[in-house]
Amino acid sequence: MGALARGELLLALHFHPFAPLVLAEAGALWAGIGASVLGRPLALPPRFLERVVIWQTAAFVALWLGRLATGTLPW
Repeated sequence: MGALARGELLLALHFHPFAPLVLAEAGALWAGIGASVLGRPLALPPRFLERVVIWQTAAFVALWLGRLATGTLPW
């Protein structure tokens, strides 16, 4: 996230290919919390968040296993 904050997209993608996605999700979460505080909670389709969490977890695990298998984990 630090590389994204400095505008270094390629470096951020090197460290983690999902960094822009995680940043966008954090922004969406922040906006959702703000809307709830203002009394206008967001209406999401049923089971939407459950599906997002399942698919994103699978993608993160696949990325981690792929990097582990190829020895490309950034240290």
